[in-house]
Amino acid sequence: MLRRLAPGMRRVRATPAPFRRAFSSSKDTKGLQEAIYKVFMGSNIAYSSAVIGVAIFGGMAYDSAFEALWKANNRGKLFEDVIEQRFPNPPEGTEPDEEDDEDDDDDDDDE
Repeated sequence: MLRRLAPGMRRVRATPAPFRRAFSSSKDTKGLQEAIYKVFMGSNIAYSSAVIGVAIFGGMAYDSAFEALWKANNRGKLFEDVIEQRFPNPPEGTEPDEEDDEDDDDDDDDE
């Protein structure tokens, strides 16, 4: 029906070109598709491991990216920045303790 209304228009595919190229069945990409299928979807355990691995590492990448973005946008307003500016010399007893190697041997009283 549309062809009759607009005979000069060419038909446009709804799928974007990069997506079409990646999932087409040409000789070059067919080997890649088969390899991906065999490695990641060849069995239930491989597919489940791939999903869990992507979820873990993708979550870590997402978290670190947005943490860096947050710190970049809020530089000077974060607790770590403000506490050093307002209290450059903390009172005694509030500094992090240095580890004493002498106290670690208190549990060996049998000698």
